[in-house]
Amino acid sequence: MKSVFDWFSGKKAQQGERRQTDVPAAIPVASDDIDQLTGALKWHRFTALLEAEQQQAQGVLLVVDLSSRSQSLALTAGQKEEEILPWLAQAIRQAMRSDDLLAHVDGYRFAVLLRGAPQEVAEAVSNRILESVDDTIFMTAHGIAQLGVNVGGASFAPGAERDVVESAVSNLDKAREAQRPSVIL
Repeated sequence: MKSVFDWFSGKKAQQGERRQTDVPAAIPVASDDIDQLTGALKWHRFTALLEAEQQQAQGVLLVVDLSSRSQSLALTAGQKEEEILPWLAQAIRQAMRSDDLLAHVDGYRFAVLLRGAPQEVAEAVSNRILESVDDTIFMTAHGIAQLGVNVGGASFAPGAERDVVESAVSNLDKAREAQRPSVIL
């Protein structure tokens, strides 16, 4: 019915999150490539996969970290990373697409590789990550914690010589400085 209405009104139905290109074949991941605490890829394996992906297709790298306010709340309350990290990883994973990759970088920082995604999709996924973390109840030994994150991202094209990790981290810092939830360039 919607497509008939769109045709009648002269509007085209806008497709939500579409990739500009097909996603490359699935990447094999062994059990020892997975961080046992978070269920995410280990950073060293993720960077190898990121380098291979950059040679094949376009995509976006997102770097997600607790906001400065949330980090100070976590330290003040004496919360341990082990209490928060599994919940944080799950909140991020719920906002991702099934063929994207999640890695635990260090501390409260995670990276998300959006395979074959244009910047518009990255912004939508970034917003879903922000909402998912905001909607998550973080249960700790000290009670319920209300946490938030910042997201920095950088897009890449096949064969580009740009250091996408450095760019994404720089954009994360820009988001924090501007007190914005996310910056993706």
